[in-house]
Amino acid sequence: MTTVLDAGRAAGDLRSDVTAEDIAASLIGIFTVAPPSGRQARAARLLDLLMDGLRPTR
Repeated sequence: MTTVLDAGRAAGDLRSDVTAEDIAASLIGIFTVAPPSGRQARAARLLDLLMDGLRPTR
């Protein structure tokens, strides 16, 4: 995961302060509050919010 994050940061597509631990903790949180049984829409929304938060401000 760190390799992917490093590439994203180098390309300017990800915030410079995002770590693999940040991603892991975020995903654990998302899947804890939105388990797959019947809450797919909520999980998708939370993942979209996470992805938006990873982008650098321009």
